[in-house]
Amino acid sequence: TVVTNTLGTRPKSMLWVVLHDLRLLLLRMAYGEALNSDCGGGSLSSNFLLLLYQMYSADMYAINAEHDESPEVAKHARGLSSGFLAAVEIAQAPGFDRHDSRSKRLEKGIADTAPMASLCSILFFNPGKEISESDVEGNNPSPKRQWEMYKEKFLIGLIKCAGRRHSLGVTDSGCVTSRGISTGRKNIDRARSYADWGSGDDSSKFVSASGTRKKRAGNMINEYSVALRPMITMYAMFDQLSKEFVVNNNDECTDLSSGRLASKLEECYKASDIQDLLHVANVAMDQNEICTIFELGALA
Repeated sequence: TVVTNTLGTRPKSMLWVVLHDLRLLLLRMAYGEALNSDCGGGSLSSNFLLLLYQMYSADMYAINAEHDESPEVAKHARGLSSGFLAAVEIAQAPGFDRHDSRSKRLEKGIADTAPMASLCSILFFNPGKEISESDVEGNNPSPKRQWEMYKEKFLIGLIKCAGRRHSLGVTDSGCVTSRGISTGRKNIDRARSYADWGSGDDSSKFVSASGTRKKRAGNMINEYSVALRPMITMYAMFDQLSKEFVVNNNDECTDLSSGRLASKLEECYKASDIQDLLHVANVAMDQNEICTIFELGALA
């Protein structure tokens, strides 16, 4: 009712309204944008608490969509992460022709879909483990959840997303605050704990993924560091969210989860450089491979 009154019309799908709200909130966090610039308040922990309860709502709307909306709406959302993983497998196959127009559309789709696919994986495929009555820690996510088993595939997509956003000149979440609209500029305030890395990227040194990499490969990740930073931070958030989220967990556990999520994000913000951030995010992927995947995303 609130959304209907605000927009003056009923959204076709409340499920996708909530999912896109979650995606945009995560993007703002990933770019280190101050979440209190619009309303004058709101800590990271309170915003993560909001995020968790919105995810509970999204699960409810998904169930509702199966009955009151078109069943395809819920089926689309539930199948998004599986389709994404299949696309990544196809794109990583040795015989994949990256120069074909359909292949390029697939690469573009992987890059653009990565954040939402990661979110849907955790929302729909993060079941709680079986617990006994003596288990005092509450209902925790299963170790066989989809994210835990395939998180390197989701990381590949997020790195490609970073490359694509870099090639398009995107340097922020895209969420314009109300204070910047009247002046025609974006009002982008960074969180106080967000370490300044400088400009970082040097587009003039971009190396085509199909070309020969020069011997300065060790410096490549530093050149792409600023462009990589938001998506590596987002990966760290998703990885921690996967450890915390179980549908309709109790309020006490949800509150504790929001605190741990906020602490992880603060660690990411305070990282002194890309090497430090990769360590905080527990990214074990070879750095040359990260650069190659980033370039593939930029060429998508």
